[in-house]
Amino acid sequence: AYPSGTPFLSGNAIGKPVPTSDWWSALVKNGSASNLFNYPFTMKTTSNGLIVSYIPSGVIDDLTPMLVGVTGLTSPKTTVADYSDWTVTMDWSDGSHQFQTTAGVAMPFLYFNKKSEDVAQVTINSGTVVVEGEMLVCTNVKNGADFAVYAPSGSTWSKSGNVYTSTLNGKNYWSLAFLPLTATNLAAVAAE
Repeated sequence: AYPSGTPFLSGNAIGKPVPTSDWWSALVKNGSASNLFNYPFTMKTTSNGLIVSYIPSGVIDDLTPMLVGVTGLTSPKTTVADYSDWTVTMDWSDGSHQFQTTAGVAMPFLYFNKKSEDVAQVTINSGTVVVEGEMLVCTNVKNGADFAVYAPSGSTWSKSGNVYTSTLNGKNYWSLAFLPLTATNLAAVAAE
């Protein structure tokens, strides 16, 4: 009887037992989730992709410090495409565009995938961004947190206002790292 309704599953998750007590279980029931804490990240799903933040305590606010997705995405729901004991893969699909994020418990990296014709998009609404080759170094994005976005070798980023886009040099993957809060030389730490 509970949870009621049809679970929001896709891909490899279809047919697997549905976990209802994990940090991401709200996605299974609701097709969206706020307050996704995998530590160190604080995340929230939207129709346009994944809000990435850092909230050391309490619940996520309504701010959108960083939004990761693909250009043109407007997905009505976020489904669970796969999961393991430690990770979950979230999927956004609107028929024309598709975006996936894999996150895991205590993992300082988020891993992203897209359809080959989609364009990776990162919107930075707070903090500062420096483009270092294929990498975006994003400082003081939320509560003193710094992030690095990594595109495949040879990729370039285009900037329009606070939106950064990339074709990822013809690849379909990229990632984002939570840099240590104690790091002083962010560019060097991100490059490591």
